[in-house]
Amino acid sequence: MKRLLFLLFFLLFPIYGYCASIVNVEYIHQAIKQKWNVDIPYSAELENPKIAANMKYLLTMIDRANARLNGFETTTYGDNATYATLAAADTIAADAAVQDLIAEMEYPFSFASKSNSTSFSFKIGAAGTFYVDWGDGTVERYEKNNTSLQTISHTYSDAVSNYKIRLGGRATAYSDKVAISFAGASICSLKSIEGSLGEIFPYDENLNFADTFNLCRGLTDIPENLFAGIQGAPTANMFEGTFRYCSSLTSIPENLFAGIQGAPAKNVFRETFSGCSGLTSIPEKLFVGIQGAPASYMYSNTFYDCSGLTGSIPENLFAGIRGAPADRMFFYTFDGCSGLTGSIPANLFAGIQGAPASGMFQGTFDGCSGLTGSIPANLFAGIQGAPAQSMFESTFFACDGLTSIPENLFAGIQGAPAERMFSGTFSSCSGLASIPENLFAGIQGAPAVRMFYSTFDGCSGLTSIPENLFAGIRGAPAQSMFSSTFSGCNGLTSIPENLFAGIRGAPAQSMFSRTFSGCSGLTGSIPENLFAGIRGAPAQSMFFDTFSGCNGLTSIPENLFAGIKGVPAKNMFDGTFNGCSGLTGSIPDRLFGDIQGAPASGMFSYTFSGCGGLTSIPENLFAGIQGAPAVRMFYRTFYDCSGLTGPSARINGEYLYNIWPNNISDMSYMYVGARGLSDYSEIPAGMK
Repeated sequence: MKRLLFLLFFLLFPIYGYCASIVNVEYIHQAIKQKWNVDIPYSAELENPKIAANMKYLLTMIDRANARLNGFETTTYGDNATYATLAAADTIAADAAVQDLIAEMEYPFSFASKSNSTSFSFKIGAAGTFYVDWGDGTVERYEKNNTSLQTISHTYSDAVSNYKIRLGGRATAYSDKVAISFAGASICSLKSIEGSLGEIFPYDENLNFADTFNLCRGLTDIPENLFAGIQGAPTANMFEGTFRYCSSLTSIPENLFAGIQGAPAKNVFRETFSGCSGLTSIPEKLFVGIQGAPASYMYSNTFYDCSGLTGSIPENLFAGIRGAPADRMFFYTFDGCSGLTGSIPANLFAGIQGAPASGMFQGTFDGCSGLTGSIPANLFAGIQGAPAQSMFESTFFACDGLTSIPENLFAGIQGAPAERMFSGTFSSCSGLASIPENLFAGIQGAPAVRMFYSTFDGCSGLTSIPENLFAGIRGAPAQSMFSSTFSGCNGLTSIPENLFAGIRGAPAQSMFSRTFSGCSGLTGSIPENLFAGIRGAPAQSMFFDTFSGCNGLTSIPENLFAGIKGVPAKNMFDGTFNGCSGLTGSIPDRLFGDIQGAPASGMFSYTFSGCGGLTSIPENLFAGIQGAPAVRMFYRTFYDCSGLTGPSARINGEYLYNIWPNNISDMSYMYVGARGLSDYSEIPAGMK
């Protein structure tokens, strides 16, 4: 019965133009039975059922359908005598009953659930008239006069998975929220979708399908015509997260967005296929209609964590994008796509021409460990102008298949450093063997916060650092400016003495935190003038773990920190030489000689921990430290320094544990393993 109106338009159409025409009732009866296996009774006693029209029969069927859809009966004809005629169908009466039902009763979109629960719901965020055939004999009509997100729900007598649900109707207006959504607080239970949403939700400047199928992990296919009929320019957030974490999807129809034609919009494809780990390829013409200047976040995280993607990135994937960069336009676009192979297409961003924008290529290829070969020399050739914040942050992070960096990769970048501009750019690219000397030649000016934070961290294949790599950087230190820059580069054998020659001024927080941490291949002495330009009062964590784990280093220059003068700062030398087991001989007498004032928390925590080759502690190594103790001020400072001999640390002949006798906890484990110290037996238990 619920399917009757599907045919009514076609079966009754001939009578609309011909008042009092004869309707073939038997034909209607047989057509309904053949298509839907619904046996509608009719009067067999009619003299000639093939040409006779039973008006009561037709209007009764209309009434039943109208009652199910709208909750009321249209006709109030009373007994048979009040009908216009029983022999011929009066089209005026029939039309009055079905006029508002005809067009809407097509169902262009359908879906099924894998849930065994007895209820199902989804949401519509548009105004209009909508019809839902729940598949169990229930058809409901929803008249929405506003664009608020309304939950549409139904309860079944048995499992939802036994039914196919169909949706029809037409949207007339949208809010800035999603048009339709199957996403919820938990994983979506949809197992299949068919047909077109575009026929129900026509194009409008506010139309979007953000999060429509978010977390529908049971979906295996996307209908090619899903958005058919939607013709127009992209709108903001239009496909943001549409298929996010649909992990069972295996392919994307090439013409999925064929009707979307025009300039990119903000967030238009943000996280569209994020987490779709089952996808195996990206259609080259997927975004063929997107033509114009970049928009912020336009391809942000589009294929994030699509670990199943194989083969190469289509060269013309973004061919239509032409114009000046926009903020975070390719923000982590292919992040985690570890299955992508081959080289990066040289013309992938060929249309991008203009001044750098904040985060424009941040994390673009992060985690694409399958990419191989050299980075194309002209990949960013169109980018011309002053550096922007985070412009290349983590761009090639963990692309360990890349083998070389072209010297002119950033040739167009000219100007003063920007915050985090090259933070993590090549981090964990273990296949890189060298750094071009002029890689950052255009960067000229005062340091910026985290400008080279972790830039080459984990590049274990590097064997040397060009002396003039940072030659254009001149000015006072900035927070974390070289934090972890070469951390984990265990193939490096030496540090150029003039590497930071242009850095001159007062220390900044974490300025050289972990800069060479884990560079186990470094040998010989640390260059004496490496930090010669650093002059001023200590800063928090300024040399935190700077040479931690550099077990090949053999000596520390006496004047390495000669310019550091002033009151101690928190964690200023925390772990600076931690694990430098190759250091030999005595610690330079004046290494910290000009640091004067009250202790700071963690100031010398772990500083020489694990330096088993050191043989003695100069008497006045900490001579300038005086005043009230601080938490963990000497925590594990000489932990596991098994080669130490002579007296433990003293200031003007007095042992530290006598200067601060009531604060042994702030010097916990300071001499653990240093049994060769002459006063080891006198050292308080908490310090050894």
